[in-house]
Amino acid sequence: MKQPKNVYVRAAKQTWQTDQSTSTEKTETPQVSTKERISYINKIPIDQELNTARSAYKDACAQTSAILDTIRLSGELDIKQVNDVVDDCVDSILRNDSALVWLTQIRTKDNYTAEHSLRVCIYAIALGRELGFRELELQNIGVCGLLHDVGKVRIPKELLQKQENLSAEEIEIMQQHPTYGKKLLISKSGVYPGAVDVAYCHHERLDGSGYPRGITAERIPYYAKIIGILDSYDSMISDKPYSKGITTLDACRHIYQCKDSLYDKTILGHFIHFIGIYAPGSLVEMNTGEVGIIIETNNEDGIKPKILLVLGSDKQEKNERVVDLKRGDITFTNTLYTIKKSLSNGAYGIQIEEYLDKGTIGLAVNQ
Repeated sequence: MKQPKNVYVRAAKQTWQTDQSTSTEKTETPQVSTKERISYINKIPIDQELNTARSAYKDACAQTSAILDTIRLSGELDIKQVNDVVDDCVDSILRNDSALVWLTQIRTKDNYTAEHSLRVCIYAIALGRELGFRELELQNIGVCGLLHDVGKVRIPKELLQKQENLSAEEIEIMQQHPTYGKKLLISKSGVYPGAVDVAYCHHERLDGSGYPRGITAERIPYYAKIIGILDSYDSMISDKPYSKGITTLDACRHIYQCKDSLYDKTILGHFIHFIGIYAPGSLVEMNTGEVGIIIETNNEDGIKPKILLVLGSDKQEKNERVVDLKRGDITFTNTLYTIKKSLSNGAYGIQIEEYLDKGTIGLAVNQ
């Protein structure tokens, strides 16, 4: 990884929202004012960033796993290593806001907590860019995302890896991880203070139905509201030892149905705008029966993305080709292509990495 950027300090010109709800120590979380928002443009196309981002993602997965393993074994947190991981993610997302998000569709079952933490970090930075955060704020929200589940290092591994549904007693143990996370982070020097809030409050909900304290909207820090949405989304679409993930479309639909009661409506609107109704890298079945990979979303019309068709109507491999629903591409029977349904990760044995290895994705984006 590259050398870190000197020291992370708060910029003088920011709008701050003070929150004292999480501990005896006063903490601060920023909320960007409309006047101070930054409008970003992609510096390079996604096909040029994908290879760089893929290398960074692989390295960040290993680094995140090492960070959590070190905390679990020794109680030590290497904040420099945390900042290095987040800094690389920020750099990639500032170059292009889609490449790293695309790569979050690559999932394994080897280390769920570490990969989930990294994905939430990436989503948080990308959403922060969508919200107009300054670079320092992107770094801070990234740290919050990476460390939001750090308290799970205090949960027994056999519970985290249990193949069956958790019992009521086990759920109670699992729900202690926000408290563990707060205690762990608040004792470490150099940790961004907002990360303490997020570790403690990311399972709190606007209507008071969350945990560990059941606080309501006005007491939940802004960054915790953001991470709460992203944590829920990624958890829903991920395969876990005891359950299979749902589709990205179903996850967005479920979260949106809970706007205002559980999740902040304004933040949620920005999230769905940037992730897309059909998230990049997700799988869909077409009205023809063919199966494809979403390669690019359409911000103007979320139900009309660009798709790389990889399986025929018989669900067997076919010559790959791109269809663009925005462009109004037609089927072989002279009807418009439409999406029939969203599919879960890995459906019909489709492995995203294979298409990245072949360079197919980068080429398809430009068609």
